[in-house]
Amino acid sequence: AYVAYFDATSSICGRKLREVNLDSTTSSPGDQQAATSACSEAFAMVGSMSAYDDGGAQTVAQCGIPDLRAITVNPARTRSAVSFGTDSVSVPQIPAAPFEYYKSVGGDAYQHAAMLYLNAGAVIPNEASFQKAEESLGFEFVYTASLDVATFNYAPYVARMKDAGVKYVQWAGAYQYAVRLKQAMAQQGFSPMFVMDSVAYDPAFVSSGGGAVDGTYAFVDTDLFEEQSRSPEMQLYLQWLRRVAPSATPSFFGIFAWGAAKLFVQHALELGGRLNRQTLLAAIGATSGYSANGLFAPQSVGAKQTSPCASVIQLVGGHWVRKTPYPYTCGAIIDTGVGS
Repeated sequence: AYVAYFDATSSICGRKLREVNLDSTTSSPGDQQAATSACSEAFAMVGSMSAYDDGGAQTVAQCGIPDLRAITVNPARTRSAVSFGTDSVSVPQIPAAPFEYYKSVGGDAYQHAAMLYLNAGAVIPNEASFQKAEESLGFEFVYTASLDVATFNYAPYVARMKDAGVKYVQWAGAYQYAVRLKQAMAQQGFSPMFVMDSVAYDPAFVSSGGGAVDGTYAFVDTDLFEEQSRSPEMQLYLQWLRRVAPSATPSFFGIFAWGAAKLFVQHALELGGRLNRQTLLAAIGATSGYSANGLFAPQSVGAKQTSPCASVIQLVGGHWVRKTPYPYTCGAIIDTGVGS
């Protein structure tokens, strides 16, 4: 979408952008193969996202290609000298603000917590970091379980949580599996506080889950689709997404991919005739407080530090509702050391 927008409206020293699409096939080897292709076929990697992005970490570091991602979710990719995320999350760094909010509205639910997560890829270190951070805030996890990708019967997990007296459930992993879990919970009449991270903020999660996913809490560090009247950049993203792919679903990851393309162009224009891989990497490494014209909370792109600011939202009647003040609530960052 950004490539189409830019090429229709501008140029870099008279040149247009050309997009090369490479699929990581949801696997570490696939990510490595895509990275190898990018090293030889492209000037830079822009807007990428993969739950298995550890696969290409060494490859991109060795070839020196600028890897300006939507987000880096595995420690190996974060540590790469050429990889940066416009959503500058770092696995060991967890924002405290959303979880302090959950404590404030959930009564004693945080003392009867459960963590369920997908036993795959980036989810594993991220789940461990979340749990450790929340425990430092006083959360008590009475039940923890990992679910394989091939798990289809979620009923036993729900029964065990009920037996353990769980009042707060957190899911870590792709939203498609969260839908299955919430459907199993609804079938057993189990309705604790249910929390996810930003992957929940996807229209497909709402449409595929129906009433079963209603009540879900999530936290995001972007503008909201529901508040696009406040955000010219959000309007631009949605306008051009509809132009290039009318049936595409706007997403949290799409927002940061747009932001990555915007930052790439910003630095390319500033560098002009000095633009090469090395100068671009230096410019990205010096980037701080980047928000893509207010599209998301300011990000420490170069320093690779998690933003302390986020919004808590809740799905009510099939619509996301803001629960914390506009635009963001900021707090401490908890460094868990997980994945350092």
